[in-house]
Amino acid sequence: MELTDYDLKQVLVDFVDYLLPELTPYESAMYLLLLRKTLLENDSRSVRIGKRTLADKIGKGSRGVKTNYAHITKQVDGLEKLGCVLIGDTARDGTLYTIRLPREIPVIAEKIGKPLSEVKDEDYFTDFEKRKIVFDRDDWTCYYCGDKITAENATLDHFHPQHLGGTHAKDNLRTSCLMCNSIKSGKSYDEAAPLILRSMQERRRRKLNQ
Repeated sequence: MELTDYDLKQVLVDFVDYLLPELTPYESAMYLLLLRKTLLENDSRSVRIGKRTLADKIGKGSRGVKTNYAHITKQVDGLEKLGCVLIGDTARDGTLYTIRLPREIPVIAEKIGKPLSEVKDEDYFTDFEKRKIVFDRDDWTCYYCGDKITAENATLDHFHPQHLGGTHAKDNLRTSCLMCNSIKSGKSYDEAAPLILRSMQERRRRKLNQ
């Protein structure tokens, strides 16, 4: 779903009618906060934000105690498990979160009675012209190792794996070299990162020994 197509009124109706019953009160608050920090604030699906900031924004719990780091982690993990958000890499300035609108969430699409294939989500993976848009966005550079790529060896990786609910949406795709893509294949970023780092170190050693 393109940002220009999304209807805030419909999103709120879908949230109340379909998604709210699936979430705990804390998960509902977290989803709305991430919606605020992405589409409503930056007109973007993704935001990089620290858990301390999320805790400050989410406020106090039912007992008047400030939400802690572990509680925030539990809420965002719950949203990811349901398919409401995709959790990306963590850097010094926070973790990357990509939000899905209610009708893009598998359990909600099923509730509404639409097959997932009919959920409005642009396919940037199989469409050749759209693939080039992602490559251009990433400056034809591997997201994982930083090497430049060409049209001959360019691939796209699903940052959030397909078997875990990752889609062909642009925000879930990363330009990748063949080596890094083969290593990450089907793994989460956290699982693949040590293996990719090891591969990068080995490739550098080989270059130095040439």
